[in-house]
Amino acid sequence: MILYMAIDDEFMDDIDEEEELDADAITYACEDCDHRWEPDDNDEMICPMCGSSNIVEL
Repeated sequence: MILYMAIDDEFMDDIDEEEELDADAITYACEDCDHRWEPDDNDEMICPMCGSSNIVEL
């Protein structure tokens, strides 16, 4: 038995808009553990996962 789920077009449009907004955002990546995140207003250049200061801006 194969089940098919219908995907709402409006839902897909929302996903596309979110991806477009995120593509323009500043993202940091840790070179030690490869964790990636978008900075908050009070973010320091320290990885929130491993504490490394070996960070690059993407």
